[in-house]
Amino acid sequence: MKRTSFLKKAKKLGLTVEENERRCYIRHNGTIASWFWQEHWETKELVGTNWHTKGEHQESDPYTDYFPGSFWDNASQMLNRLVPPGSKHKIGALLRCKDNKRSARYKRVGRMGLMIDAGNKQAKIQWFTLTKGEKQLQELYPNTYGRGVFTEWVQDNDLEVVSAA
Repeated sequence: MKRTSFLKKAKKLGLTVEENERRCYIRHNGTIASWFWQEHWETKELVGTNWHTKGEHQESDPYTDYFPGSFWDNASQMLNRLVPPGSKHKIGALLRCKDNKRSARYKRVGRMGLMIDAGNKQAKIQWFTLTKGEKQLQELYPNTYGRGVFTEWVQDNDLEVVSAA
């Protein structure tokens, strides 16, 4: 990713970039992201490479081949690790599961529920009706699954809006 577009994206997410010559860092919520700027071979423009994240107090140990953290293929993946994107639906929306392979596998095609929480490109749905299996789970494990209400995390792309919040 080009240096100018990356800095705009980081600023939009509320992250501050610490630059030290070609090596750069972002510290956010106990995670350190680092990368290098290098010149593009054709345009001579600075582009980022070697996208890496690790915990703040994790250090490499050369005696045991321990190198903490993760390398990312691109800047967007690294920034999503630092500031996860939210759900595209609003809390309080009435949602229905689409007819696709994943929904069919989990037997939730056409089920409707209310969105009660948002996560990383997913929504926590409180279903209006319980399936037979969910009722059995609540009878067997009432402390874990509660009584009368069943909630589940569902991917955003498996949901469609029936009524907006």
